Amino acid sequence: MRGIFHPRPLNGCAWTVSGVPTSTRCVLHSLVCRAPESSAPASKSHRRWFWEAAICDPHHYDLLLQSCSSDLDALKRIHSSLTTSGLIRGRPRLSSRVIFNYSGLGMLDDARSLFDALDCRDSFVWNTLIRGYANAGSSQEALQLYALMHNSAVPSDNFTFPFALKACATASQLLEGKLIHGQILRTGFGSDAYVEAGLVDMYAKCGDVRAARKVFDKMFRRDLVSWTAMITGYEQSECADDSLEMFLKMQKEGFVPDCVTLVTVASAVAQLGALKEAKSIHACVIRNGFEEDLSVDNSLVSMYARCGDVGLARRVFDRMSDRDRISWNSMLSGYSQNGHTRDSLLLFDQMKLSGVKPNSVTVLTVVSACACLGSLQVGKAIHRFIIDNGIEFDNTLRNAIVDMYAKCGDLDTAVQLFETMHERNTSSWNVIICSYGMHGYGKDAVALFYRMQDDGFEPNHVTFTCLLSACSHAGLVDKGRECFYLMRRTGVVPTVKHYACMVDMLGRAGFLDEARNLIAEMPSQPNDSVWGALLGACRIHRNLGLGEYAANNLFHLEPDHAGYYVLMSNVYAASGKWKEVGKLREIMRFKGLKKPAACSMIEFDGEVHAFYSSDRSCPDLGPLYRQAETLVMEIRGLGYLPDRSCVLHDVEDEDKEHILSFHSEKLALAFGLMHTSPGTPIQ
Repeated sequence: MRGIFHPRPLNGCAWTVSGVPTSTRCVLHSLVCRAPESSAPASKSHRRWFWEAAICDPHHYDLLLQSCSSDLDALKRIHSSLTTSGLIRGRPRLSSRVIFNYSGLGMLDDARSLFDALDCRDSFVWNTLIRGYANAGSSQEALQLYALMHNSAVPSDNFTFPFALKACATASQLLEGKLIHGQILRTGFGSDAYVEAGLVDMYAKCGDVRAARKVFDKMFRRDLVSWTAMITGYEQSECADDSLEMFLKMQKEGFVPDCVTLVTVASAVAQLGALKEAKSIHACVIRNGFEEDLSVDNSLVSMYARCGDVGLARRVFDRMSDRDRISWNSMLSGYSQNGHTRDSLLLFDQMKLSGVKPNSVTVLTVVSACACLGSLQVGKAIHRFIIDNGIEFDNTLRNAIVDMYAKCGDLDTAVQLFETMHERNTSSWNVIICSYGMHGYGKDAVALFYRMQDDGFEPNHVTFTCLLSACSHAGLVDKGRECFYLMRRTGVVPTVKHYACMVDMLGRAGFLDEARNLIAEMPSQPNDSVWGALLGACRIHRNLGLGEYAANNLFHLEPDHAGYYVLMSNVYAASGKWKEVGKLREIMRFKGLKKPAACSMIEFDGEVHAFYSSDRSCPDLGPLYRQAETLVMEIRGLGYLPDRSCVLHDVEDEDKEHILSFHSEKLALAFGLMHTSPGTPIQ
């Protein structure tokens, strides 16, 4: 063996492989195939010995090719040697192995060049290249090659069809997949386990879960791949109940889920928002030993957050030994979606300190959280962070930043950013129309609506929601009616949201009968937002009869919504119906419902301060209340009269005014006046 491990210089082919005993060939085969790439000099000498010996025994080319499956330089040398010797054309097995290695290294152009140069191609050669294209995601090339094979004299087999189906699945080519299914049935491979699994995967990923289930139910032998494909198909088609049911059935059949299955079913449970089932999935993860799997942990964080339990999501997040950007983004998104905006911003600071670099998804979540919180200074800091760190501005992020500035009270900057956009989409126009509307500039919002169309953008249902809301808040009833009827002419079918905006607009302006008639004409059942808008209008205009009608519908739709009981109670109070007020409050006590505390927020020195009615928790309590009293006295001098009708009837008028004087908005405004210099905007 010494001569083999330390080969002497060869003269021609004096040292022939045929002279090596069979047992030695086996040892060398094992060494070449199992030696790690770029390993010790000994393994390189093995390969060099085989290289020279292969000239005399082509069988050893196959061993060389097996040993260099991840060594491109060696592969090209072997390819060149085979071409020079002429063996590449006469031995399909060797050419197939070269194509296979090229495909595995991602060198598909080299693989295709060799394929095209071959005079004789067997099914293994065809299948090898189709597989390479399919695995690389080059679906069109894979399907084109499959079509060429289908038209050639070489028949497709059970190794061809799975990869052709994989290409269809990747490219969502359902029609092509159905044609291949027909060819499978005609050639008698319909009952092959791998082909059936490929069909299930193809139909599921192309969105035809019925066809996928039909194939699945006929399968004689099912494996974990086919079960997972079916579970994934249901989840991606938003049939979360079916996905979860399939997962439970799979376990009853004795199959143990892998990480892919668990990630998929966690997403299905997240769609359902079912916390109980989420905990069951978590228990399954622990039972099967996937607690340290990063992708599974990320899916658990997202699942718990989407089920509304950010506490459990954070516990999983904190327990993770390794976190990537997806982990941080999932937790940030969870906080933001559940209204924990402050926690989202704090976690963003921790992410920056952790060394994980935020991306556009990260900052999009944080910008949205900042918009909800209304903190302009924090929003500006995040905007600077995006620019300083070179994070790419796509349209979605640009629109979110415009929205953030508008919601934080800086309409001028929002408009400036909109006007300087190089590329706008329909969402960009929707955001700026909504921005003008929320600031009370209804006429400007309408002008932008017409400008949007002049610039070639078609309004969608979101556009009209923003527009009608702007008209409602600005009291532009005639323009609102005009826009509502314009919807049909532009092909946008009014939804419940649009009807709610119209009812709100008409109700605010006192057109209560028209609002009621509009509700009666709705093509679908009105929801709580429609009836809530009508009830709110009845409180403003003290229409008791219509208010009771709206409230009865609300109590039927939302029997445990405290806010609607309070609103109807205010309608009764405004009409002096204190007995009915008492009855409603008794119902609330019986149901365990409490009036939600009104909250107003104000930003000062980079921090957002929250105030509640008759708040006693403020450290500057005395000065704050004195400032509020001074503010009320000044506005009373300008003609302000507080509306005492909604305060309990058994309270003296002086006490009623005292309660109204310390409403959360007045306290927030008093705090702003105390801590800012004259002329400073209070936000």
